[in-house]
Amino acid sequence: MNFHLTIRPVLFVFQLFGQFPLQGILRTDPLRWRFRWCSVQTVLCVLLEHVGLFLCYIEYDRLMVIGVNADNLIGPLFYLDVMIIMVLLLKVAHQWPSVVAKFQQVEALETMQYDAQRHRRQGGRRIRTVALLLTFAGFAEHMLSIGKTLYAKVDEARVCHWNYTNLPEYYGLRTYGFFFHRVPYNFPTLIVLEYANTALTMAWTVQDVLIIMISDAITGYFERINERIQFYSTVQVVAKEKFWCDIRSHYVVVCELLEQVMAIVSPLLVVSCGTNLYLICYQLFHIVEEQKYLVYTIFAYFSLLCVITRAFLTMHYCAAVHEVARKPVQMCRRIPSHSWCSELQRFYDSTRKNSIVISAMGLFNITKRTMLTMLGAVITYELVMLHFAKTTEKQGIIKECSETEFSYEPKMESS
Repeated sequence: MNFHLTIRPVLFVFQLFGQFPLQGILRTDPLRWRFRWCSVQTVLCVLLEHVGLFLCYIEYDRLMVIGVNADNLIGPLFYLDVMIIMVLLLKVAHQWPSVVAKFQQVEALETMQYDAQRHRRQGGRRIRTVALLLTFAGFAEHMLSIGKTLYAKVDEARVCHWNYTNLPEYYGLRTYGFFFHRVPYNFPTLIVLEYANTALTMAWTVQDVLIIMISDAITGYFERINERIQFYSTVQVVAKEKFWCDIRSHYVVVCELLEQVMAIVSPLLVVSCGTNLYLICYQLFHIVEEQKYLVYTIFAYFSLLCVITRAFLTMHYCAAVHEVARKPVQMCRRIPSHSWCSELQRFYDSTRKNSIVISAMGLFNITKRTMLTMLGAVITYELVMLHFAKTTEKQGIIKECSETEFSYEPKMESS
């Protein structure tokens, strides 16, 4: 099972959106993957972060004009959140070459070589499919968001009897009005803004997919060790001491890999949990309130489904590491006493006493119980958001046919 060759197509898709800027991912040898500040991938990532910073200021300035409510607060929070995610992804990419050798060390272990072809084929196909489906769903969600915004703006022009001859210009000036107050409108700028918004939005999906792929790989390594234990626990092992010594050393190497990787990725996991919690509450808020357009309702339900699926899979794959890593304790207890030896006893004691779990910077551990805790937090914060929406229901509302967000006075249709 080669983890880096499995995720290589997914990383290529990430780089189309300026995420995870590693150079040389098309090479089959992951040791040749490098992070360089002076590369197209890194420059694109840094440029997107600056665009996000500018748009965050634009959103802040817009709220200072129209007012703040529970709905439009997502504007500056969105850009602030995705900029933090992109900085963390940039940090992970910068430090990633240091863990490639550790992955290869684990994959070269003798325990990982048994039936490796089947595991590589089944495991690689499964996680690649999950990753690409989640990435496509995140992209489809954003395209649907653009579609519902365009539909709303066109319908508003019809209701308000506004005349426009250039649909992209009308859409750009209406959607990015506060931006085009400062920059003269032109179509290439609109394309850059839409690409930047798409790339920044995909950061939500990229962080979760990256965590899922890493968790699945480490879970697979522990499963391979468990398979060897399961096989040899049912037969008479001639060299018992050597077998259990190898199992214990291989188990320690995988644990070291988990510790080394999570030292890099755990800040991203903290942001992922917080982001998914807020997005679930935000989309539930939109489902509770009455929607003006059918396309808004479709988008709200589809977006809620995407974020819940993404959050659930992230928590599930992270929690699976703990479940699989603890399984040898139960398996060792079923071994007959006459088959025990000193090395087996050492392996059993170390596995039982040590808690192998994915930790979010030591703030909390990801287990199945954490998923229930997050569900309770969703209910609590949803009530807080509904209360905030009630107290700000008359603020931040742009009246229909308002010219507030235009950078020019809209022309009326001739009667």
